[in-house]
Amino acid sequence: MRWPLPLGLVIASAAACGGGGDDAAGDGDGDVTDVTDGNDDDAPTDGPPPDFCGVMDSGCGGGDGPMIGPCPSLPADHIFNTRVDGLPVHPDSDAFIATIGGTRRVHLDLGMETDQQAADYYGIPYNLVDGSSFTWPSVVYASSDPDMSWNPRPESDCAIGTSHTFVQPCTAAAAPTPLLPIPASPLVEGGINTAADHMPYGDHHILVVDTATCWLWETYHAYFTAGAWNIFGSAAFDLRSNALRPDGWTSADAAGFPILPLLLRADEASTGTIRHALRFTIQSNKIRIGYVWPARHLTSNGTTSTNLPPMGQLFRLKASYQIPASYTTQARAILQAMKTYGMYIADGGSDMYVQGDPSGAWQAQTISQVQSVEASSFEAVDLGPIMSRPGWSEDSGRAPPPSP
Repeated sequence: MRWPLPLGLVIASAAACGGGGDDAAGDGDGDVTDVTDGNDDDAPTDGPPPDFCGVMDSGCGGGDGPMIGPCPSLPADHIFNTRVDGLPVHPDSDAFIATIGGTRRVHLDLGMETDQQAADYYGIPYNLVDGSSFTWPSVVYASSDPDMSWNPRPESDCAIGTSHTFVQPCTAAAAPTPLLPIPASPLVEGGINTAADHMPYGDHHILVVDTATCWLWETYHAYFTAGAWNIFGSAAFDLRSNALRPDGWTSADAAGFPILPLLLRADEASTGTIRHALRFTIQSNKIRIGYVWPARHLTSNGTTSTNLPPMGQLFRLKASYQIPASYTTQARAILQAMKTYGMYIADGGSDMYVQGDPSGAWQAQTISQVQSVEASSFEAVDLGPIMSRPGWSEDSGRAPPPSP
């Protein structure tokens, strides 16, 4: 159950530069909390939100970073794609782990079933589409969930018209007929269910990469009802850009993060190398009322105690943890990514749930091996050294290189 903040309220911890949200402790996935920056500018824009390409960023291509289909999974110098194994331990690391529970084990929130109608269709799937090859459907920003009693549109993104003009925020005035690149038969978290009693349960994210533009579109709480997609929030990300969400805004994920670039994917794990950070959840009442870069948004179920990790806090598997050579290629890749790139608190949910895609390529042995690791084998990471480098900006995900 979600407990939204009052409209217009944005709270950040002293070291914060971003935001967060919360989720029911079921599947542990992310969702949307209503916090607005009070911006009433309803004018659509002709392109993506402002970026730092050519100003603070040294290029916006894929470089040698991870890929999603033919598109970069954010620039190679994005913090999500940056090694963090050499950064210092956060001074409150022990307190954070104690809050989570040191004996709590990692849980891989994914599954091997790919039939959307199956009861055990677990994980967050994603869609690769050519957005120029079909007509984008109009969507309705609505939900029958009585707990979702706020307006998500002031923090949502959409498109309008046949040219798919980008609109942020996707208010009713700016986008009377909002469009999203949802294909005719999309893969949806939890599957597509049009039964009369199917709502309001579940996150039901839809993740879509438009390969024609390398833009990522993500929705939260998406249900096909009365011939249209009813959703409760949407966010778009230029995968070639380091631009973050507007400060204080959520996304389809509570922290304001993109979900897909942090998702465990079977195709990557099976190669033996994952070159990006991961996303995970803990119970929302264990998350501090505050957020740290690169998060943009928070949840309000916890307290302001510094014993609680803030939204967006980065953790990594300790260097002292020895990855068994007998583990599967997938398991070794996952655990090494947790050491090298870490994992970010992206939402409230079940403790130590790490989200991945549903895929028949996942191995049961992989799941059991990774799930043997306890929270006490992790430590919180201090991103301060990166944030103190010349060229760092709280509005960009870019991790500037160390000074010569």
